[in-house]
Amino acid sequence: MTGGGMLRYGKMGPSVLRGYVHALARTIHAHTPVRIERGVRFVNIEHGSVTLGRKVHLYEGVRIDLHSRAARVSIGALTFINRRSEIIAVDSVSIGERCAISWDVSITDTDGHQLSHVDTSTAPVTIGNHVWIGARATILKGVTIGDGAVIAAGSIVTRDVPAHTLVAGAPAKVVRTDVAWT
Repeated sequence: MTGGGMLRYGKMGPSVLRGYVHALARTIHAHTPVRIERGVRFVNIEHGSVTLGRKVHLYEGVRIDLHSRAARVSIGALTFINRRSEIIAVDSVSIGERCAISWDVSITDTDGHQLSHVDTSTAPVTIGNHVWIGARATILKGVTIGDGAVIAAGSIVTRDVPAHTLVAGAPAKVVRTDVAWT
């Protein structure tokens, strides 16, 4: 991994630490500088890949979890992801540039556990540029969020969100169009 960031490794022994750093170098591609605060976790990092744009900021407690060798997570330049937010990818999660993702946000491209006789397929999640996602929002599989959109705190996004649109609720519904945020 390249960049000005720092990872906290806890109480791992030197041989485990060397293996972890080697796995990170193979799977995380960062455009410097990148800020990675202590407590950020990359889970199953030996699977898939993570690409971090220039000046991405991952706050303490962010978790990026890759669940297959095909899993891809891409985070665009100048995007920040706040404390305790989580990205789970089996297929693909793509986050654009200049996005503001608040604390405790969950973004996933999969249903996770399988129920009997129910398809638990995956579908890519695409978040455009300059998107604001409020605290404790959940973005579910197959969703595309357009540029400049705003997702209200606590929303559960199950369908696509047009550009420059404010959505809120569970499930999220359009509240206002032609929105802009700074």
